Amino acid sequence: MPTWVRRWCDRSRRSVAARPADAVAAAATAGDSVLIPRADPPAARRPRVAVALRDLPDDASALVDALNAATHLGGKLTVLHGVPLSFGERTVGLAEALRHGRDLLEQARTLTASTGADTAVEVKLIRAWPHEIVGELLDADLLVLGGPRTGSVGRVGLIAASAIEHAPCAVLLAPRPAMSRPDRPPEPILSP
Repeated sequence: MPTWVRRWCDRSRRSVAARPADAVAAAATAGDSVLIPRADPPAARRPRVAVALRDLPDDASALVDALNAATHLGGKLTVLHGVPLSFGERTVGLAEALRHGRDLLEQARTLTASTGADTAVEVKLIRAWPHEIVGELLDADLLVLGGPRTGSVGRVGLIAASAIEHAPCAVLLAPRPAMSRPDRPPEPILSP
């Protein structure tokens, strides 16, 4: 187990258990956060934590885990959202996709600020496919993504699978909430 993982878990009072690589999807659908470690981040600089968001509140647990990691590791947090380049300048829907991305990132900035955490947070709207963001375009020591929905029987999604295989850093999959029922009130997004 990498030393930074042990340090983060100790500081944040998280439990950690090693599992075989083929158990990633099962652990994620059971509602556990799943870490795929790589090498330790360089000790000469603050760890860089990135979280790639698709939508809130579905990715709230990814945002919480990323903020928690950046805080406990003494690092900085970058919140990312991608709008594919296939949305050309004259494409119908480009303005809406960009507006959604900007609104999502502003909501994430507001939510992280509301926790009172003393962690540097930057937001970036990137014109790229999500699989490019979690692969070759990524500059981070830890990437946090939303994983499968809790209780689902499905596999890890395409973007998460791409990150697991190609991200140049450790990857943390945070469970997404189970599909909500109409008779159940929504879960709170973040608590300080």
